[in-house]
Amino acid sequence: APEDAPLTVVGWEANARGKMGARQVDLAPFMDPKIRAVESADLNLKLMRWRFLPDLDTDRIRTTKCLLLGAGTLGCNVARSLTSWGARDITFVDYGRVSYSNPTRQWLFEF
Repeated sequence: APEDAPLTVVGWEANARGKMGARQVDLAPFMDPKIRAVESADLNLKLMRWRFLPDLDTDRIRTTKCLLLGAGTLGCNVARSLTSWGARDITFVDYGRVSYSNPTRQWLFEF
């Protein structure tokens, strides 16, 4: 290539000083775990509606308020199912204690 021909480099671009360099992009806003969780649940619902339940009203599921009485072994699994179905407003009522032998089954709790 002649000396005066413009450089064409994939992944590089001219910076403010006219020098070629890698372009930097801040991906932090796209990596928020709360946003990722919501998008994951939404994708799960879209796939279920597309594959199995075309009449599934995802907006109704999303806006349904759930009251979960007891967050023990069964309640933890019910909570997981509710979130995978897209429920976003879940209220837990539980006054129990988690024993040291039980945290593997009650995954909402930690010591």
